[in-house]
Amino acid sequence: MDKSIIQLVKEGEGLTTEFKRTVDSPFKIAKTIVSFANTSGGNLLIGVADHGAIMGVQSELRELQKLEKALVKLIEPVLVVQIKTLNLDGKKVLWVTVSESEDKPHHALNEKGERIIYIRVKDKSMPIPRLLLYNGADSETEKLLATRHVKTLVTYLKETDSVTAKVFSKIINISEKRAERMLQDLAARQILLKLSKGKPESFSLKWTE
Repeated sequence: MDKSIIQLVKEGEGLTTEFKRTVDSPFKIAKTIVSFANTSGGNLLIGVADHGAIMGVQSELRELQKLEKALVKLIEPVLVVQIKTLNLDGKKVLWVTVSESEDKPHHALNEKGERIIYIRVKDKSMPIPRLLLYNGADSETEKLLATRHVKTLVTYLKETDSVTAKVFSKIINISEKRAERMLQDLAARQILLKLSKGKPESFSLKWTE
């Protein structure tokens, strides 16, 4: 087990790994944990600096209390993670393992009490709406992107490359006709890309990081 954590530290931060010297804020940790659960899972190492130096944590109890606050109060639906304490070079490091969730999308509450879905893009935890809106969408599109159905769709399309109206209707439990209309609307707004691979029509996310 120690060998694999050393391997993680050597490989550095990325899609499924993040280092924190300390849990400076339960809100920030909630964001990281949610982004891992909503994407491909990941490892959070507390007591390790960004560049990979093993710093250790001063108080294991204090870090665990902040982690517990993030997990119990700031993440919806609730997530179960594995937390191990390891001694590396005489320093304590907390290793939090987050699995890809079957209940996604998960939201993290921020300091303002807003519920936000985060996903992992490269080595960052990004909120879905902001990620989509970097190309300056209008307010109507913005409202559309904030809806639960569209957030669910975006999370789904981060995992699988394309979706059909039939599949989308099942995911969010609406009629196939309505799902088709929504997908066509999102394609018209340049959020989705229509794939011309015969019938039924399938759609993928237009933007790339």
